[in-house]
Amino acid sequence: MSCHTAFGLLKQARESTGWAAFIWLAATAAAAGAGIWSTHFIAMLGYAPPLSIGYDVGLTLASLGVAIATAFGAAMVIRTASSSTAIVASGIILTSGIAAMHFTGMAGVRIPGRFVWDEALVAAALASGTVLTCAALFVFTRRPTRYPRAVAATLLAGAIGTLHFVSMAAARAVPDPSIAAPDDGLARGALAVGIAAVMLTILAFSALTLFADRLRRVNRALASHGAALRVSEERLARALDAGSDGLWDWNISTGQTWLSDRWLTMLGYEPGELEGHVRTWQRLVHPQDEAKALELLQAHFDGHSPVYEFEHRLRRKDGSWGWVLARGKVVERDNLDLPQRIVGTHIDIEGRKIAEQQIAHMARHDGLTGLTNRTSFHELLRLALREAADAGGACAVMCLDLDGFKMVNDTVGHMAGDELLKLVAARIAERIHPADTVARLGGDEFAVLVKSNPTNEGLGSLAKELISAVGEPFAYSGQTIEVGLSIGIARAPQDGLVEQLLFSRADLALYQAKAEGRNCYRIFDAALDEAITRRRELERDLRMVLANEGLELHYQPQVRASTRELVGFEALVRWRHPARGSIPPSEFIPLAEETGLISALGEWVLRTACSEAAGWARPLKVAVNLSPREFQQGDLPDLILGILTETGLSPNRLEIEITETAIFADMGRALSILRRLKALGISIAMDDFGTGYASLATLQAFPFDKIKIDRSFIGQVEVSPQAAVIVRAVLGLGRSLGICVAAEGVETIDQMRFLVDEECEELQGYLFGKPQPIGSFAEAIDGREAFEGAIAPAPVRSAAAQMAFAS
Repeated sequence: MSCHTAFGLLKQARESTGWAAFIWLAATAAAAGAGIWSTHFIAMLGYAPPLSIGYDVGLTLASLGVAIATAFGAAMVIRTASSSTAIVASGIILTSGIAAMHFTGMAGVRIPGRFVWDEALVAAALASGTVLTCAALFVFTRRPTRYPRAVAATLLAGAIGTLHFVSMAAARAVPDPSIAAPDDGLARGALAVGIAAVMLTILAFSALTLFADRLRRVNRALASHGAALRVSEERLARALDAGSDGLWDWNISTGQTWLSDRWLTMLGYEPGELEGHVRTWQRLVHPQDEAKALELLQAHFDGHSPVYEFEHRLRRKDGSWGWVLARGKVVERDNLDLPQRIVGTHIDIEGRKIAEQQIAHMARHDGLTGLTNRTSFHELLRLALREAADAGGACAVMCLDLDGFKMVNDTVGHMAGDELLKLVAARIAERIHPADTVARLGGDEFAVLVKSNPTNEGLGSLAKELISAVGEPFAYSGQTIEVGLSIGIARAPQDGLVEQLLFSRADLALYQAKAEGRNCYRIFDAALDEAITRRRELERDLRMVLANEGLELHYQPQVRASTRELVGFEALVRWRHPARGSIPPSEFIPLAEETGLISALGEWVLRTACSEAAGWARPLKVAVNLSPREFQQGDLPDLILGILTETGLSPNRLEIEITETAIFADMGRALSILRRLKALGISIAMDDFGTGYASLATLQAFPFDKIKIDRSFIGQVEVSPQAAVIVRAVLGLGRSLGICVAAEGVETIDQMRFLVDEECEELQGYLFGKPQPIGSFAEAIDGREAFEGAIAPAPVRSAAAQMAFAS
């Protein structure tokens, strides 16, 4: 757009002289320079090196000035250019400006490192940019095509883009720990605002160009076509004659009426087919509308309303009814101020009425399934509860949620998911009583308001019938799709007569149904209320303990299998509640994920682990787990780099453990984050390997340094040949891929010997120590005591085995 605008302004400059030409040249330079600068920095907003990035204000603005200045110089040359030499010279000047702007802008990029340039690619960028720029100027000046400005703008845009992206391909960001991460400068938000301002300036130039060009054309048109106004007036008159309004004129004293041809044809009659009398009109008015129409007419006759206006129905020739908007006004009165004549129009509003009905239906119904929507359902529920409270009746709410619907979307596609929702809605609607209401609340959530038989037996029977109906396979595009249905039920008045309370209790029952295996129903009881109360109290306490740093870290040692040498620790968060005692991570970590506290919890664990590890006597590794939600944070690499800088821990001592679940939510984003972490020198380990459903594909695609065999396999190697085979296969896979393999959950001497014999590289488990505060491992960390002596092993099977371990 800026290139097209610049050539338009340059065209004005070539056609002007004196100060006018100078002004047009300045506008050309501003448009072209701003476009070059904006292209560069909009593209830079998409540039995500594995380091935090900032922008220097001075150099950023200087690069804009360079682009505008060189564009002005090139425009000065090309304004009067006629020879090929002058055109090429102008192209070289403009290309030099583009390149100068690019490298000035790149000089203003601030990263904790430096850029290294590939000189061959830089030369290629300059050469290709020069060729495209000169081609654009040749097309603009020589006009060899039908649309020279558009073609020239396209070529120049290609030159700018080619030079930028080839130059960026020549740049490689190299981390440098001696350079601090940028903490000030031009933030991305400020940069975006700046670019927006520049682009608005371009729009202004564009409008100016269009205005000047249009004004010139209008003046030329007015000078050469003075009769155009008369032609336009004639067309307007014909348009009014053929308008869509039906005209009518009623002589009140005689009852005679005049009806225009359009008035008749809009109802399907031929011109002159109806008698021109008021009785004819009255016979055509819908019986339900006639009294109101006459009432409003009389009010206008009596002077109570300035005009007569009413929407009503008229009978068409085919017997159907059509909606019209009637407007009229008395134009003659006699000496007694009685109305003598009224004229008006009839406007066909059938289309608007249909649209209004559709809008009214859409406001109360779900657009996909046609069921009642959430808003309307809650209105009906409030009304039913009010009736139950006033008349002593009863009703119930059923919350329905599909089991396995997300898998359908992920595997078959969203179109299949939408079709499935329609079929499910139809099956549910077929099986409810006419007195009941089924609604779609959103996504795969449905609700039923039961008024016909809200007893426990009736509700249970209906729930079973719905589960059975939805559980039957669906056919879609030659495929068979199966989903389940979980249902939660709350009854009124037993479970409450307040809409939100009843609905929340039905939702709690649904949650329990899903927790107990899905594809079933549960009716709310008081125990559920106690459970949710306990959960809310636990959430409140978790928020407080995070704010007051009341958590603690325990560490479990990791040893080298061949020598039993201590190589590092895995950091594990622990919570000792003052009233409830030790709360297991399996309880409070899922709660943190559900309530959005997991990011704050994860950041605390990471910062505390790095801070404590930085003070260890030996440079042992520390491993920290990241939850799937933490891993979706776009600023995760910057956060970790900031913590490492703050605590002074070397990146090569930190190991991040993630599961496949964290990766599959957004594989492209996950790969980008992992690469940025690897570029910082941080190790990446896949936790719980073997329990996912795409582990081999994940290993191939992602840059893991370590895989950790899940404890469920290690615990079975002594008794299950299948488990032993799986562990051998994983160890062989790790050796083939050059990836370190660690075993979790090692608890016995026999398990350790098996893993050592199979050349497992690292071991972790109760055999080498339970998770404890780091102070318990002080002597082992200092190296003052052999590791086996520093850590009391877990009980082993026999005294002989114990002696073997000690030796």
